[in-house]
Amino acid sequence: MGEIGAQVSSLRPYLQDLGSMRASFRKLSEMGYRIVQLQWICPGISPEEIAEGLQDSGLTSVSTQDFYEEVRTRFPYFLRLNELCGSRHLCFSGIPEKLRSSREGCIQFASEITELSKAAEDRGMILVFHPRSQELAQIEGKTASEWLMEHVPASVQMGLDLYHVNKAGLNMADWIRKFRGRMDFVHFKDEKFLPDGRKILVPVGQGDTDWEDAVSACRETGLRWIFAEQERWEKDAFVCMRESLEWLDGHI
Repeated sequence: MGEIGAQVSSLRPYLQDLGSMRASFRKLSEMGYRIVQLQWICPGISPEEIAEGLQDSGLTSVSTQDFYEEVRTRFPYFLRLNELCGSRHLCFSGIPEKLRSSREGCIQFASEITELSKAAEDRGMILVFHPRSQELAQIEGKTASEWLMEHVPASVQMGLDLYHVNKAGLNMADWIRKFRGRMDFVHFKDEKFLPDGRKILVPVGQGDTDWEDAVSACRETGLRWIFAEQERWEKDAFVCMRESLEWLDGHI
């Protein structure tokens, strides 16, 4: 079964200066995390400083991630960060709004992604698409994400956030199996419904998500990495990350 890691977007407020970032990496390592996916670290912190902070903390990055527009604009930065950290996966999230509402738009976007994928491959990287619930809406019998993935090279991988799959009303286990052999990681993010109608993010296993079938599908398909993720909290963010790790350790 895959190794459990931390999506550091979960700690965004603590990644905005060098000292806080290094302290956050140390705390994740002390909890027992060994791998991370990098996102939303202050742009003023250099790739060299990020790589050094990871090494000093005993952490290994296996992927970077950001919104598509950010990855496209700062492509050399993400390539450099991956190279310094020894990781190969470069993940982007989302399809631009003007393109994701039609089959033709998704196919047009696929041509952009094909170019980006070739540029990544030239540097030994794997491009990964992370859909949000918006990209999992139905268009002419398929989701926007399916239209995209059918029209990009097979080397482009899927990186599912199971929270968004569930939010879109789709079956998480089915979608994990759908991309067997073309997906190395998923994100586990949990949600709880409150009596007043609000929805809040909580540590994995403490919400209303039924994870049983998704966990079985993860085991069945042999995913390499399972990332805990929680960008909003009702208590200390680091406590949340520790509790997510404890639950995943007991169930994955």
